[in-house]
Amino acid sequence: NGLTKDRFVQACMRMTKLGKYHWLTFWSSHEVDQQIRTLKHVTSNKSQDETIHLIDIIRWVYENTQQATWDGLHHWSTQSLSYQQKVNAFQHVQWANSEQQFTFNLLQELATHCLEPEWIKKILASSSDEEQQRELQREVEQQVEEERQHQRPIPVSPQKPKLHDAVKQLCSVDSSMLDLESLTEVFRRIPFAFNGSTFSQDCQPSSWQKNIWISTEFQKVIKTLGESLDPFLRPPRWIVVYRNQHVIFVSAYEANWLINQLKTEFSMKKTDQSFTTTLRLLLPRIKHDQSILVNTPTLTIPPSIVSHGISPFIIPNEWLVKLLIFNGTLYFETVDEQEAYCQCLGVCPKPRTKIENDAFESGWILVDGFIPQEEHRLLLQKHGCRFTANPLRFIQKLIENRNASHAPRTSHVGSIIFDTTKILP
Repeated sequence: NGLTKDRFVQACMRMTKLGKYHWLTFWSSHEVDQQIRTLKHVTSNKSQDETIHLIDIIRWVYENTQQATWDGLHHWSTQSLSYQQKVNAFQHVQWANSEQQFTFNLLQELATHCLEPEWIKKILASSSDEEQQRELQREVEQQVEEERQHQRPIPVSPQKPKLHDAVKQLCSVDSSMLDLESLTEVFRRIPFAFNGSTFSQDCQPSSWQKNIWISTEFQKVIKTLGESLDPFLRPPRWIVVYRNQHVIFVSAYEANWLINQLKTEFSMKKTDQSFTTTLRLLLPRIKHDQSILVNTPTLTIPPSIVSHGISPFIIPNEWLVKLLIFNGTLYFETVDEQEAYCQCLGVCPKPRTKIENDAFESGWILVDGFIPQEEHRLLLQKHGCRFTANPLRFIQKLIENRNASHAPRTSHVGSIIFDTTKILP
């Protein structure tokens, strides 16, 4: 829209390899097409057809060239005047005289003759405004920095911790196994941890494993008055593996009591007894090759030391990935962990097999890697998915909440969420 003769010629000169039986076609926007047709009707006295010919395009190009010449005339004349002023200023310099000295007065005179009066005024004005400009820049940078800072949560009162008798009974070796589902005042399934937060619906409460629990004290952090609990979600750090069948997240207050009690029970137990209830520390893996401690036998309470041929209980990957999702882990230790994680979320990231690529082309696999239909998951052997709806947005928000930062694209989980790609081979 405004193509001049010079640019038009340059474009045509690029077509030097056009030969016999080659055609050159001109394409334009609707606006340019209307300009060419209008100019054709204005300049032609005879009635002609509506077809645009080469002469019409050239006429439009020359019309633009003429307009561009008039538009640039003032600029060119100003440049010419400036050039003549510089030539006249340097005529006072005796170039042939080898003894010519460029004194301060001479250089100042040259500068005075070369600068236009309006530019002298602008330079003087800009020097006085320079400090104001710097001050304004500092204020803008300060405002941007303030916007980047997270808004601090409103003042709240902490919830007074409480130790329930049912939590104490977890340590008992000789008593019968507790029915956790009936003790709703003390134990709830893991989605209850999100009550009062924006995650309560996004977490798809019915999709979590039935043997992963929290204590109600784990969920109670502050005395709530109806405000969102997003900033007050308790970091999941302590778990109780109860009789090697259930995993229960507990608060630090409860864990502190359980440490002493489990140590006491362990010291009093018989040597031929196997201790199936342990307290373990669970860390999010936010760095490469970081230990999350949960399956380190010597660090469980009591220690899961091999004795009498009894191997320590290792939390299986099928359970472990739920814990990793819950605590905002970013990296995997093994390929099996990565595969179990993808199975749990119901995603099929790249690299894919030929069958998986065909499924993607058929629309079974979405762009973000999620497989929405259960029958398609079964055919693709993604049997471990527990989520009925796409959970990736929820996982992304949960990681941001747990780690106070976005998941890096270079991390194992970040690559799956954002780039639909598995990093571990």
